[in-house]
Amino acid sequence: MPRSTLAKSRFATNEDGGVAVLGAFAMSAMLGATALAVDTGSVFLETRRLQGTADLAAMAAARDLDNAEAAALATARANGWTGPLTVTIEKGRYAHDRSLSASARFQPGASEPDAVRVKVDSQAPLFFGQTITGKSSIGISRQATAARADLASFSIGTRLAALDGGLANALLSGLTGSSVSLSVMDYNALADADIELFDYLDALKTQANLKVASYDEALRAKVTTGQALKALSVALGAKGQTRAASAAGSLARAAGNRTPAELTRLFDPGPYGSQSHVQGGGGAAVKLDAMNLAKAVLELSNGARQVKLDLGAAVPGVGELTAWLAIGEPPNSAPWMTITASRDVIVRTAQTRLYLEAKVGGSGLLAPAQIKLPLYVEMASGAAKLAAMSCAQGEATLSVSPGLGTLAIGEIDTDKLDDFKRPLTPAPAAIAKAPLFSVTGKSSVSLGGQAWKTVRFSQDEVRGRVVKTVSTTDLVRASASTLLQNLSLKADVLGLGLGLGDSALTGAVGSLLSPLASPLDEVLNSLTNLVGVRLGQADVRMNGLRCRDAALVA
Repeated sequence: MPRSTLAKSRFATNEDGGVAVLGAFAMSAMLGATALAVDTGSVFLETRRLQGTADLAAMAAARDLDNAEAAALATARANGWTGPLTVTIEKGRYAHDRSLSASARFQPGASEPDAVRVKVDSQAPLFFGQTITGKSSIGISRQATAARADLASFSIGTRLAALDGGLANALLSGLTGSSVSLSVMDYNALADADIELFDYLDALKTQANLKVASYDEALRAKVTTGQALKALSVALGAKGQTRAASAAGSLARAAGNRTPAELTRLFDPGPYGSQSHVQGGGGAAVKLDAMNLAKAVLELSNGARQVKLDLGAAVPGVGELTAWLAIGEPPNSAPWMTITASRDVIVRTAQTRLYLEAKVGGSGLLAPAQIKLPLYVEMASGAAKLAAMSCAQGEATLSVSPGLGTLAIGEIDTDKLDDFKRPLTPAPAAIAKAPLFSVTGKSSVSLGGQAWKTVRFSQDEVRGRVVKTVSTTDLVRASASTLLQNLSLKADVLGLGLGLGDSALTGAVGSLLSPLASPLDEVLNSLTNLVGVRLGQADVRMNGLRCRDAALVA
C-alpha cells in the first residue's frame, strides 16, 4: 500500500483529540446558554422596573387628569428611570363593574374622563446578545390603567359614648362562647380607638398568613373570628393604642378559632378591593371605630345566632333578669361599611330580636305569687346609602332609613327567636301566678315611617367622624315605661274573670311593676346600643372622603 494511502487511512480512524473537540462544542453551548440567561434575566428585571414606573405614572396621571401627560412623564423620571423613555397617554372612563371583563372596563376617549391608560416604552440593555443581534439593547413596553374615584366611606351603627361593663361582658361572653371579663376602661379604650381600614386588612393578611395579593382575596379567605380579632389587636398595637390592643387581644383569645369570620359580609372596599395596598397618606384614611369593628366581627361572623344572658345581679331592683338576644344577617348580604361613589350601594344593620324576662318577689296581696314581666323587642334593619358628596366642600349627604320596630309586653317561644324567616307574635303574658289567682297582661308599641331621610355631614363632621341619629317619622317614647302605662291587665280568681282596672289584684300588680320601668329601660338601651341598633332609629357615620385619589385597576 502506498505510504500516502496508509497515512490517510490512519488519519480517518484516529480518535485522538475527539473529547477535546466535543468539549469545545459543549463549552461554546454553555457559554451561549449563560449569555442567553444573563440577557434574559436582565431584560426581565428591566421589564419589571418598567412596570413599576408605568404603575406610578398612571396613578399620577389619574390624580391630575388636566395635566396627565406631564404628570406621568415627571413621575416616570422621578422614579429613577435613566434610559430612553416614551410615555403614551389615553384618557377615558373606567367602569367598576365586575360583570364586565377586565379589558372592557376602560373606555378610551369617553367624555368627562376619570381614568387613564399609560403605556411606557424603553430599551433594556443586552450584554452578550449584542454579538448575535448586533444591537446593544432590545425594546420593552409595559402599560397600566388607573382610575380616579371621588369616594365616600360610611358605616351604620352606634359609636358608644358610655358602656356598662357588666352587660358588655355578658353579651360578648355569649357571642364568643367563652368568658370575657374586661373593665369599663378597657371597653372605653376600644370605643375611643380608631383603626384605619387598610392597616387592619394588612395586619389580617400577615396575622392569618394569607398568601393573597388583593384585599378582596383577603376578605374571601378562610379566617377565624379569633384571627380577625387578633389582627385588630396587632393593628391597634402598631399605632401605640396599647390598652385597646390588649382588650382586642382578650376578645380574640375568648373567640378562639371555633367559628369562621366571613368578612365579606362586613366590608366592601369598593374599587380598592382589587389592590394589594393603598397609597395616599392621611387623605386616603378610612377610619373605623375599633369597638364597633370588634362587635361586628363577633355578631355577624357566624350568621344568625342566639345568646342567653343572665343579668339578674347587674340590675338593681330586679330579683332575676334573663335576656335572650338573636342577631340575624343584614338583608341582601349588605355590608356594615363601604367605600363607594355609587348611590345604589346600601349598608344595613342586622335584624335583631331581644327578649327580656324580669322576675320580682310578690308582696302584700301578691305575696304568694310569682311576678314576671316579659318584654319583647324586634328591630328591623336600618339602612343608609350615599345621596351626594362634594370634594370641593369636603362634605357628604346620606339617605337613611331607620329600622321599623316593635316593643311589647308578652310571651314568645324563645326557641324560635333566631328564626328570622318567621314572624313572632307575643301572646298575653302570665304576669302573676298563685294557686288561687292569676293576672295576665299585654301591651305593645309599633314604629313605622320607614321613608328615606337625608342627613348632611359637614367637613368638620366628616373629619370628626360624628355619629348622627335618624328617627322614624312616628317615633314615640318606645320604652318599658310607655308599655306599662298602656298595659292591659286581666285578673282571674278561681276561674272567675274580674273586670279590668277595678280589681285589687290588677292594681297591686301595676304598683309592683311600676318601679321596674326605669331599670328595664336602662337594660334595653344598653343592650341595643351594644348591638349597634336602636328601636325606630339608625345611627350613621362618615368614615372619610377620598377625593382626587387614584387606584390601579389594570
